[in-house]
Amino acid sequence: MKKNLSDILISCAAFTLAAVMMLSAVACVKDTNDVSSEETFTELKIDELDKDMTEFLTRFTDWYEVEEGQKKAYDSKKAGDGTTNILRSILGDAGCADWGKYPASEPKDVYNTKKLDPKKWAKESGGAYKVFDAKGADWVAINIFNVTEKDIEAMRAQGEENKWFYLKDGKYYKVIGGVGDPLTAYTFESAKTDGTVYYVNYSASFDNGEEITPVGSYYAEVQQKTVDGSTYWTLNRFEQISENN
Repeated sequence: MKKNLSDILISCAAFTLAAVMMLSAVACVKDTNDVSSEETFTELKIDELDKDMTEFLTRFTDWYEVEEGQKKAYDSKKAGDGTTNILRSILGDAGCADWGKYPASEPKDVYNTKKLDPKKWAKESGGAYKVFDAKGADWVAINIFNVTEKDIEAMRAQGEENKWFYLKDGKYYKVIGGVGDPLTAYTFESAKTDGTVYYVNYSASFDNGEEITPVGSYYAEVQQKTVDGSTYWTLNRFEQISENN
């Protein structure tokens, strides 16, 4: 039996409506999944943030070093690609990590014009240099800043090439430079966790006692790690979101 034109049009309309309804249903399912994934995060109260975590982040932010003109950022998964050198910051005159909290010997300052460092890098500065236990510094890099042994090899080579630091007989050496108080005050603005990683937003201001000037805003991803029975805050990612915000 032949269908007339009106029957054909009605069938096409019904098919189109069914297709639209099916696509709408799929879209609804997708939206529901997106909402449920967002609900896996737990928002944290700022005044209840772990003090050790905030101290860890402020210390890092104050003393993390980057090349002049380079974006102030850190990614533990890219630590050996040459764009960041966390060992340089760990071995800084004011290191980005508090050595007293880790199983590592405290660095020593040497001021001696006669007994120079092995490569005599400090000769022009009157023999002033710092000596670090390499095993301890590497422990901090691996366990606190989540780098690999391969990353460390790359950072050692970069450190010596740029004259930031060098390794000799199980010790790291670097010339002592000038260190000033950063005079920064931090404000933690928001934080959430997925149960493992903590996602934190905070800002810093320069406070010299007379005026307060915004320095920048930051984002960090940190998590706790237990090593040999002790628990530490560790850093996965860090980024300066804005300057003089």
